[in-house]
Amino acid sequence: MSNQIDFEVLAQSLAAAGIAHSPSELQGLAAGLLATGHGGRDEELLGVLASHVDFEPGQQFSTELGAMLVGVRDELAGGFAGTGLELHLLLPGDEEDLGLRVAAIAQWCEGFLVGFGTGSANTHDKDLSQGIQEALSDLAAISQVETPDESGDEEEDMFEQVAEHCRMAALMIYTELVMRPQAKSGETPPAPPTKH
Repeated sequence: MSNQIDFEVLAQSLAAAGIAHSPSELQGLAAGLLATGHGGRDEELLGVLASHVDFEPGQQFSTELGAMLVGVRDELAGGFAGTGLELHLLLPGDEEDLGLRVAAIAQWCEGFLVGFGTGSANTHDKDLSQGIQEALSDLAAISQVETPDESGDEEEDMFEQVAEHCRMAALMIYTELVMRPQAKSGETPPAPPTKH
């Protein structure tokens, strides 16, 4: 994807705005919202994100940062709606320290759980399939992972497997909660939001 949001650029923009949350966490939150069928409207997404980063009531993201966060959501929506191969987790680059990348995947999972919880506020666990409950449980466990003491090929492979597991869990939840109900009702899946 040529217009993919860059982790480092977004991290710098967040830091410049005084926001201590990572790009991974905020992308995870947007993914969790989308997986429940919410977050498709810019105002809704930015409102939830503003609340999450502890903005004061009425405080908003700058136009540039808001556009970047909407871009993150749009990339996610395109990834969810496609074959799934286009869904990319917003994580530090492979050249970064493994500990930093492990922390980012934990933050992504934490964000996903917050977004999912926000989007499914009136849903009880018993109303979710066992597959979704297990996926959420896995994401919760990953959100608590500690950074590894060592950084070798084995740890790198394990990181890649965990990142792929997170991606597939998010896809499965989105498919079950958004795509299947739309297919049953005869609706076409929503196209990724367009910019005007």
